[in-house]
Amino acid sequence: MGYPSASTPSSQMNLEKRAGYDVWLLVIALALCVCGAIFVLTSSAAHSWRIHHGDSMAIFWNHVGRLAWGLVCMIVLAFVDYHILGKFARWIWFGAFASLIVVLILPQPPGATAHRWIYLRGFSFQPAELAKFALVNYLAMRFAAMCDDPFAFDKRKIYRGALIITFATFVFVLIEPNLSMALLVLGTSSLLFFLSGIRLKPFILVGAASAVPLGLIAWLTPYMHSRLDAFFSGILDPLKTSYHVKQSLIGIGQGGVAGLGLGASTQKHFFLPEPYKDFIFSIVGEELGLAGAVLLLFAFAMLLVRAWQISRRAPDNFGYYLGAGITLAIALSFIINVGVTLGLLPATGQPLPFISYGGSSLMMTLGAVGILLNISRQSQKRSDTADQNYLFV
Repeated sequence: MGYPSASTPSSQMNLEKRAGYDVWLLVIALALCVCGAIFVLTSSAAHSWRIHHGDSMAIFWNHVGRLAWGLVCMIVLAFVDYHILGKFARWIWFGAFASLIVVLILPQPPGATAHRWIYLRGFSFQPAELAKFALVNYLAMRFAAMCDDPFAFDKRKIYRGALIITFATFVFVLIEPNLSMALLVLGTSSLLFFLSGIRLKPFILVGAASAVPLGLIAWLTPYMHSRLDAFFSGILDPLKTSYHVKQSLIGIGQGGVAGLGLGASTQKHFFLPEPYKDFIFSIVGEELGLAGAVLLLFAFAMLLVRAWQISRRAPDNFGYYLGAGITLAIALSFIINVGVTLGLLPATGQPLPFISYGGSSLMMTLGAVGILLNISRQSQKRSDTADQNYLFV
């Protein structure tokens, strides 16, 4: 797990050795951020002009400012030893869980239909984004400790505790209500449990038992029920699908193969609500066409491959589980967003990583990339140390 695989190209290994970290992960992440900034600019101008009284660049500059903070988070976490996160995993999760409670108590702005944001003097933060990665960090710490010394821990006790922590996080995110994030938390943690080697039979039984109350909650919550009803109705009759998804599909259809051209989207002119947020992939498809959308999908696939390779080559079990959890969280966010945009999943509020206009999501995602870079740096250091020891043998 701590050394490059035999299939890794020598040129790639030399590049990583000179840089000291995974260069390609950084390059792809930065390229996606640049792409996101371009499409936030082109998709938000009309809305920004209306919201900010004639300033068509306001939303774009807000995004650039948040992107800058995200890059700061990435740089800091790339150079701070990721093992510190493991040492304070419990406290980080407790802090994130406390914020999930606080957000349910604090008042929300007029017209808000959910308790998802903490507002402090012009600054807003979404606790669920922090809770998602805090849970990944906690589970990585517990599973790594279990693997490092399997005879010192009762596996059943560790799994029970991990399930309780996961369930508590899931429930409080669901209460906000935030169904998409709750499913993302549940999906990421479930895959981490699977990677840890949990027995499938009890795991499947717990999942099946959880599906019933989850479905009941989703059906009884008005906004969740309306979105699920629109989704299933749209399967039988596309004309009955939700307004957002219908406009998204119209935009992608207009793009064709080559697209209408950068900045030439018509759907962004108040047909598609807030096109610079959750449905920004539709604008990519409309302006750059199938070719541009496929290129963006390819970039995401390459980033996820690099992230998974970093996890597999991590110098220890904690690095492996932490990197794998981060990779899974980004992958599921990407799948959910694109799936909704294409009408393959019920409409949710999940942003497209690196691309959508954002604050909490963008900062946390870039911070997660910083952790992956940190893991790759320490893997490279361990590899260099092993090479030096070999020379003196």
